Amino acid sequence: MARKHFGQAYDPETLKVLGRAFDAAWRNVSRHEPAGEAEDDRRTCLALIILALAREGNRDVAAMKEIAVRYMDRKELPPANATRH
Repeated sequence: MARKHFGQAYDPETLKVLGRAFDAAWRNVSRHEPAGEAEDDRRTCLALIILALAREGNRDVAAMKEIAVRYMDRKELPPANATRH
């Protein structure tokens, strides 16, 4: 069964891709930032970026990781749909 997030359905294989992309990006992001109260906010922001990339049709784990890390490093602005709730 596909899961829906923000009106978008994801099949089980896509969910695995999104999870791998999130985990890979988080490994890079988390080592640059101290753990603390803001960690949950950073994880949420990263998840929204990964979901925005998925809504754009991206399913390449390495590419999603690279893009998400750049956004989290503030070298680029996140995709416009990354802030929608």
